[in-house]
Amino acid sequence: MALELVSSLNLEVVETIDLPGRAERRRSIPQALLSGPVGPLLRDISADGTVWHHQSIAFEKLLRGENIVVATGTASGKSLIFQTLAFHKILGDDSSRVLVFYPLKALASDQHERWQRMATLVGLDASCVVRIDGDTPVADRSDALESARIVLMTPDVCHAWLMRNVGSGLVRRFMERLTLLVLDEAHVYESVFGSNVAFLLRRMIIAKRRATQQHSKARQLQVIGATATIRDPAEHLHRLTGLHYSVIDESENGAPFFPRMIFHVNGAEYGPAGEEALTDIVRGVKQLSTRRRFIAFLDSRQGVERIVRRLNDRAVLPYRSGYEAADRKQIEKALRDGSLDGVIATSALELGIDISDMEVGVNLGVPESRKAFRQRIGRVGRSGPGVFFVIAPPGAFRRFGETFRDYYEGSVEPSYLYLGNRFIQFAQARCLLDEVEVLGGDQSTLPAGVDWPAGFGEIVKFAKPGGGRPREFDFIAQIGADAPHFNYPLRQVGEANFEIKEGRGDFQQRVGDIATNQAIREAYPGATYLHMGRAYKVQEWSTRSFDRSIRVTSLKEPARTRPILKKTVTFSLAPDGIVDGRIKHAKNGLVAEVHLQVNESVEGYTIAKTAYLYRDLRAENPNMSRKQRDFRTTGVLLRISDTWFSGTQQAKVRERVADGLLGIISRDRSISPRDIDATHTNIAILTEFGPQRLTDAVVIYDSVYGGLRLTEDLFVEFERYVTQLDKAADLAREEAIVGEETTVRLIEWTKTLGTGQGGQDVITAPPDGWLQVYKPGSFVSILHNGNFVEREIVEPKLADIFGTGTKTLFYSYRVSGGIGLVPHDQIQATGQEWSWILWNPETGEFQELEVTTE
Repeated sequence: MALELVSSLNLEVVETIDLPGRAERRRSIPQALLSGPVGPLLRDISADGTVWHHQSIAFEKLLRGENIVVATGTASGKSLIFQTLAFHKILGDDSSRVLVFYPLKALASDQHERWQRMATLVGLDASCVVRIDGDTPVADRSDALESARIVLMTPDVCHAWLMRNVGSGLVRRFMERLTLLVLDEAHVYESVFGSNVAFLLRRMIIAKRRATQQHSKARQLQVIGATATIRDPAEHLHRLTGLHYSVIDESENGAPFFPRMIFHVNGAEYGPAGEEALTDIVRGVKQLSTRRRFIAFLDSRQGVERIVRRLNDRAVLPYRSGYEAADRKQIEKALRDGSLDGVIATSALELGIDISDMEVGVNLGVPESRKAFRQRIGRVGRSGPGVFFVIAPPGAFRRFGETFRDYYEGSVEPSYLYLGNRFIQFAQARCLLDEVEVLGGDQSTLPAGVDWPAGFGEIVKFAKPGGGRPREFDFIAQIGADAPHFNYPLRQVGEANFEIKEGRGDFQQRVGDIATNQAIREAYPGATYLHMGRAYKVQEWSTRSFDRSIRVTSLKEPARTRPILKKTVTFSLAPDGIVDGRIKHAKNGLVAEVHLQVNESVEGYTIAKTAYLYRDLRAENPNMSRKQRDFRTTGVLLRISDTWFSGTQQAKVRERVADGLLGIISRDRSISPRDIDATHTNIAILTEFGPQRLTDAVVIYDSVYGGLRLTEDLFVEFERYVTQLDKAADLAREEAIVGEETTVRLIEWTKTLGTGQGGQDVITAPPDGWLQVYKPGSFVSILHNGNFVEREIVEPKLADIFGTGTKTLFYSYRVSGGIGLVPHDQIQATGQEWSWILWNPETGEFQELEVTTE
């Protein structure tokens, strides 16, 4: 089948990996299970009283009361392990309850039927297993929790509903009876989502302990983690929960493995050409002499929609985040009953969905991590041989310093958690304080018995009413308002969500939802937005406190639009601007981990080669206005003042270095493309005059609110990353992101790190004399009598108003009866009606910042 497809489509194969099959290894089921209440079921599953080797070992550890993490490959029967123990517990103790966390609603829905079938096999009614997630009406949740013995839940609804009601008698009874917690697909708990879940689990433990303080021994909580192969799974689960675990890993995996062939085929990895290449392979699969079901992945929500529209085939549907419950259920049902030939999906279908007859997989571009790659390969070949295609240019792997086989066989990345993020901590502190209050606890100290992350106690003080919080927490405090569990979703930090609606007034229909960071790239004013195969035009944004929505109208003949984006980054090299003193000087430059202020805005859009800028469109239609997000974060700064790197003429060199370092660290650390970004333009350093434009720097930064320090490793191992760039230049040659001439210079420069003293020429030297200022006409907030009031900027000024001999950046602004003056550092940018611009104090000229088209 694989060779037939390669031949019929005339695919150019760059490299092939042939994964041979593997026979199973079996081992006896522990007698305590065979003689217990689940014994009849296990004997039906295995007449000879054996299961796969790793399953048997897991059962033994669980019966000893240990917490375990099972880190084996896809289709290795991890579900049987935790399902068996769950029914063993509830059949042995009628009052025992089990909570199973699934990170995605699609996964919980898929597994619900399996749990119910197993319940009937052990003599229970299927209704003893319930699923409670965001699609479950709030009015039905309490009855479901009261009647259930096994609850399948997403962490999101546990946080937003269960823990919000933790003081109720219903939830307290459930917590008291809870004896087993299952964390399926535990490797997914990383980055923003995982860091929030780590706090949620600690809050649950506190609530559980208070509920069971009189029955703690009889109701001890046991935890099972199930995960794909990751680096150091025990450490990851410990950081996630604060508990200790025994590990069953791939070396003990006794499951059989069906042979698979993986092909790297030549083709564009993104954009119209890449989407066309993926479409051609899918059409080729459809035209095979025998029906072969397939799943195709690409990491673009709108790309998924475009491909399905291009195929125009009812037997192929899209799947991504942002769909309504009914839409998801329709697709999931069609996948299970076999009425779909295949699905085009983002990572939303990467996990655990078991469609046993999937034979063909396709991935557009290099998967963002080895973990993701192995999960996607695992969707095919579960009950027989499978084939998987990766569409990418010949040098796609070599340009990151490795071959296709190196990429597949290399050590799997860790699941990264950063629990010190002060904005995550603030949101979680607000939730904890509410829970402690309703549980009758002491709010003056952190609850004992839990290993809280460093710095959390101080943040809790800021989160208390009247706690005197620093100004940087004002925005996130405002988002939380009086309902922190509901207003602080686990999957993002400080990002407001928008509802997408079609129609007007009383005739509006909800289409879906979208976060701000996605909206400025997909659903900006004037954009063509695709959803469930339908096309819409974005008409306007509403950002009122009672209505955060994006209004769309249907399109019959959509044009492909692309956003015109602008990114600006501002930092300081004063001691409080450097993260933990992390700075390395060279004779003519530096590397530092720094705190950043980042602004991302959409300035317009393009259709084909024509640009439509909001500054022109707004005159005719006020709804066609720029949209932006502004956030604090952390990142790694690289400055080199040599002529081969600095100056406007070397912008392309800096761009390639930024892209190369971004690509390598994101792959090396398994960082989602949504969580990390880079820029080589519109970078400014804070000086005594104001923000000073730089043309000798690149910044690689976390693109999430508050920063997770995902880029920290780039500073710690900077020399290794530069060496990897050089290796990539040697392997990829003309396809390298960074050419060999530049990598050689980078290596030589890196050898001088630690020799420089960090003089003023590096820290504050103005390469071309331009300041980054608020654009005249911007509406900003100005501190007046202790309160922020909105004012319109007239123009910037450099003046020695205080007679110190040093000129300071001020702004004149309109006020009733005349003009006022305010220092730059007393302005807070709020709302959408402001922007940056470059200003030359010597000439008075203004210059727009650079924009890019995605």
